[in-house]
Amino acid sequence: MNKLFTYGTLQNEKIQLELFHRVLTGKNDTLDGYELSTLSQVIEEEGVQTEISYPVIFKSTNPNSKIRGAVIELTDDELKVADDYEGDDYKRIAVFLASGTSAYTYIQNKKA
Repeated sequence: MNKLFTYGTLQNEKIQLELFHRVLTGKNDTLDGYELSTLSQVIEEEGVQTEISYPVIFKSTNPNSKIRGAVIELTDDELKVADDYEGDDYKRIAVFLASGTSAYTYIQNKKA
């Protein structure tokens, strides 16, 4: 099983059911040295434009910055589904959490 540190939409039970067909139980943890921001994009459906915002984290220059979130466990196949869900605006990296746990998380992809 893969550990994934989540801080946004992947904590939502409705999204979990849609993506993984199950509700995931997470364990609270903290990621030090990162800051939370927002990505926005405009989508158009049936001629109506709507702006949608998503949380995203990035490496901080402030060593006291921290993100609170939860660690969930995913199979290899579920991790691939999460990669597809996050898309090009995010990239998956390995991190060490405040608890000492090694996990993946998604950060802002500067190339997107």
